[in-house]
Amino acid sequence: MMSDNKHNPKSFWTTLARHHKKNRAKGVYGYMWWTALKIVFIWFLIMVPVVLLLKYLIDLDPLFRYITEDLPDFLVWIVFLVSESTFGMIPPDFFVIWAGKFHSPLLIVTILGILSYTGGIFAYLIGHWLSTTPKIKAYSQRALEKYIALARKWGGAFIIISALFPFSPYPLIVIAVSLLRYPLNLYLIFGISRILRFVVQGIFYLKILNAGAFFNIF
Repeated sequence: MMSDNKHNPKSFWTTLARHHKKNRAKGVYGYMWWTALKIVFIWFLIMVPVVLLLKYLIDLDPLFRYITEDLPDFLVWIVFLVSESTFGMIPPDFFVIWAGKFHSPLLIVTILGILSYTGGIFAYLIGHWLSTTPKIKAYSQRALEKYIALARKWGGAFIIISALFPFSPYPLIVIAVSLLRYPLNLYLIFGISRILRFVVQGIFYLKILNAGAFFNIF
């Protein structure tokens, strides 16, 4: 069936239309819309005051100087990729701020997005590896039960929301998706939204922090 769809454009669009109709009936688009609105509202409520506070009232120059000047670039790239492939414990915000040290911040945040997308693929493979051992798979499924339930209910919509917005441990969610045996080809499509997240977040942060050369890509 999958093979037929690959070579039959009409069948592909028919399948896509069927999925669209099913998603509408299931309320997937409503879930995406309201979840996105809530997350954006909470994010602005928290992050805008924090960024302005750091800009005008609290001097974090020594910390930022250490992050942007003292840490070797190759080490930052490695730490970022490992974080985005495993537990996602380091907020991407720090890496976006770090991108401001470069002559072409827009290019750097785009590369960060691509690396995060790549890290998601590694996370998917980790989930596949965990599923090969029954005991480890059972433990992982219990630990990630909440994310597995959401992925089972909302599918690609949950992946897109998790990739685009903060407050979610994206690599753990991808591992949960993999444990659920969600198709890799669909994940690769929906996961592209992770790149968009870094570019948009980079524009917002670095414009507020007055990164004047932000749009000087080359």
